[in-house]
Amino acid sequence: MHHFLAGLLLAGGVTFACTPAHADTFAWPGGARAAVSLAYDDALDSQLDNAIPALDRHGLRGTFYLQLSNPPVGQRMEAWRAAARRGHELGNHSLFHQCSGAGADRAWVAPHRDLDTTGAAQMRDQVLLANTMLMAIDGRRERTYTAPCGDVLAGGTDYIPLLHQGFVAIKAGHGRPGVPASMAAVDPFMVGSVGPVGTSGKELIEMVKQAGARGTMVAFTFHGIGGDHLSVSKEAHEELLQFLAAHRKEYWTDTFLNVMKHVRQGTAGAAPAGWTLAWSDEFDGDALDRSKWVPETGGHGWGNKELQFYTGRPENVRVGGGMLTIEARKEAYQGSQYTSARLKTAGLKETQYGRYEARIKIPKGQGIWPAFWMLGANIGSAGWPKSGEIDIMEIIGKEPGNVYGTLHGPGYSGEHAFSKASALPGAEYGDDFHVFAVEWEPGEIRWYRDGVHYHTARPDLVKGEWVFDHPFFLLLNLAVGGMWPGYPDATTEFPRRMLVDYVRVYRKADPR
Repeated sequence: MHHFLAGLLLAGGVTFACTPAHADTFAWPGGARAAVSLAYDDALDSQLDNAIPALDRHGLRGTFYLQLSNPPVGQRMEAWRAAARRGHELGNHSLFHQCSGAGADRAWVAPHRDLDTTGAAQMRDQVLLANTMLMAIDGRRERTYTAPCGDVLAGGTDYIPLLHQGFVAIKAGHGRPGVPASMAAVDPFMVGSVGPVGTSGKELIEMVKQAGARGTMVAFTFHGIGGDHLSVSKEAHEELLQFLAAHRKEYWTDTFLNVMKHVRQGTAGAAPAGWTLAWSDEFDGDALDRSKWVPETGGHGWGNKELQFYTGRPENVRVGGGMLTIEARKEAYQGSQYTSARLKTAGLKETQYGRYEARIKIPKGQGIWPAFWMLGANIGSAGWPKSGEIDIMEIIGKEPGNVYGTLHGPGYSGEHAFSKASALPGAEYGDDFHVFAVEWEPGEIRWYRDGVHYHTARPDLVKGEWVFDHPFFLLLNLAVGGMWPGYPDATTEFPRRMLVDYVRVYRKADPR
């Protein structure tokens, strides 16, 4: 199948300058100078026959974007599954590879697969269905997407924003540099790429060196390797892999998914000015770290007439794919009709003052109540609310566009708490991940949403005793029902999942 390339198309014999630029300060794993993603579009036989064996031979991992209607997917399903088991990524390249039929070079686009006559909502539905089909192949949920032909307008409307909630990163669009000048300029949902065609091994290596000089990355998008269409020779491909294998410490080569997870963590999660990272859980393992978190259990309403029974079962709380998942389920359990999970750091990590931050994708639904919050470590002796409570993030299903930052203390608790909402203009919080944080210093607490400061508390602002001068511990939970959010109704679908990318605690940096 013909394919017009996004990003920079490298034809054989073309030369380019390795532009000297000051190295980006972006930190790559192991102190590498740059990151390299080796991706292969369209699900071609030559990728299974030539590219994957070569990658395996050199101990490198690639990303293979499957056009699910392409015959080699169904004909060689077990080979794709085997590649995934060996650590290669299977990416989403849509069901039918719709591209714009406009232009003299697009005569090959079939009328029934013309992106110009396909609606944006239709493309969204097809691409998200492809995620489900890919999960049936490799069992994975996290996914990246490459837009066929780099085209983004479906029926005249940009459909890429409709996909954000379903993907870690997306390669799309035209004219974006294959080697960015700075990582700060990289949009995870519109990443540029290099599309080699007939390119020599030397030219490919020069692109890697250019990324190294800039301290950034290069995302290669190959098609045929030693065969099929838009191909690069096996010899050129092998020369590139030999170079990358021989220079592993200089150039970090990994799947596009892993590269972009690191990019998103590094660009969105760098320590804010004036703060130093003191503790974190990045949820990179395959099990909950019990040295950091204690699952709480029980189903007694939790003081709010909630409906769920909290458990420590993997059905309700688990770690995998770089995420913590807290799942609320509709099921009969221990006298309750719903189950979920609640985690705390009590007895393991209790701190006084700092910046407390998490990147979370909250679930939607009437009666659903996710929260990221803190309780005074003296709650056992002082009781609530004298122990104090800092709600960093609470969102209730009936108000999907508001996040609440709240303080509870003596004289200002429950419905009389010191609280303020931050609205998300034109969107709902459940549509994507967001970063929620508080900065707690002596005599002042500040709330932030995606870096936006929206609420402040001080002793002179609250109507009661200020009790925020002792250690607190962190909590994460997903409640079902309660006096404030109300209760699930016929519109509430289950299971509901709260996804946590990371939790970080910063301390004030030494001014010296």
